[in-house]
Amino acid sequence: MHINDSQWRSLALVVALWAAFTFSAHAQSAKCVAVHGALLMPAKAKWDQLTANANAPNDRLIVALFGGEFQSQNGAVDVKLLADVGQRGPFPVLEAAVTFHANDKADLALTLERGILVLVNTKKSGAAHVQVRASDETFEVVLSEPKAKVAIEIYGRHVAGPPNLKSAREDRPIVNVAFFALAGEAVISTDKHATRLQAPPGPTLYIWDNLTRTPDVHRFETLPDSLKPLTPEERQLVEKIAGFAKTWSAKNGPLVDTIRDATASKDPLERKAAVVAAGALDDLPGLLAVLNDQVHADARDMAILAIRHWLGRAPGKSIEMHKHLTTTSGYTPTQAKNLIHLFNGIERDKLRQPETFDLLIQALNHAKMPARELARWHLVRLVPDGKDIQYDAAAPEPARLQAIEAWRRLIPEGQLPPLPKKK
Repeated sequence: MHINDSQWRSLALVVALWAAFTFSAHAQSAKCVAVHGALLMPAKAKWDQLTANANAPNDRLIVALFGGEFQSQNGAVDVKLLADVGQRGPFPVLEAAVTFHANDKADLALTLERGILVLVNTKKSGAAHVQVRASDETFEVVLSEPKAKVAIEIYGRHVAGPPNLKSAREDRPIVNVAFFALAGEAVISTDKHATRLQAPPGPTLYIWDNLTRTPDVHRFETLPDSLKPLTPEERQLVEKIAGFAKTWSAKNGPLVDTIRDATASKDPLERKAAVVAAGALDDLPGLLAVLNDQVHADARDMAILAIRHWLGRAPGKSIEMHKHLTTTSGYTPTQAKNLIHLFNGIERDKLRQPETFDLLIQALNHAKMPARELARWHLVRLVPDGKDIQYDAAAPEPARLQAIEAWRRLIPEGQLPPLPKKK
């Protein structure tokens, strides 16, 4: 059959469209099935929203406020992304974010940037393969059988002590990645190790960190309480928190400004959720503003957790924060470094030195409120008997001095704290 030039051009167009369609369909590795609150993607000067039944774009960060559900395009894997805003679990996770990738060799490929991810094999038969990048490692996760389910959690923290401000490479937090078999069997592999997990009873928990790079496997006889289904009360709380995010994202105007306003909400739960959201959206100025909030001590307390989480998210965050404090917030370089030191935590050997507690008590009357709040935050955790001492970092100086006197009665100058009272 002879094909003339016009027919060739038409055929070429059809082939090109078919190829483009095939490539596009292949490139979309996951589809959003449900949104619990808002799913946000950074864009120029704003945040785009991902809606249910839309394809999740590849290689683009998706931040969950505060949960979302996805499915691989081939239907082999279901994915749940969630944050532990209520701090139900044992790990310090406050937010969640994921990036999906195209991959011909796996049913699904993704990078777990922050938070908790649950993978479920939804095939009728056979194993499902998921490539999971976390920190600077790639894990091959094989869900060995239909309905096999694995939860993955990532969190990072700096070691206690002063920040390393020389370079982003040296300002490197310790990142932990945990895999927990919730149902069936799974195999977790890296280039160096392969480990089989199974739901309890058996080897159930696999923990990896970017320092030792060696997995640590733990046996469980039953599921821990933190991994059991939510109670009706907890589910209602989660739905309320997701409702806040849905409301924020529906308002006109910049989302970051809406969330900043919500950190001063009359509702304590909304304040807490908004502080977490500010950290999730990289609003460091907003978090520092909360630390200067004269009214809401609970929001200030939550901001400390959110900033610790933010600093542990990636290398270079300490440098970014130090720059902001010194150029925008009126801190001297030494003050900024000392503040970040308090966020990182106090070294174990210094906790055996009376001078450490003398400095913390003195800092309760520091000129800058964030330093006062951090001093309180450490003292009540290091010395539980001091929790009953009435102290507010935003109170007038005479009230702060009264609290300092109470702390001095509990920990006299030059002495270590007394042993906790037996209950």
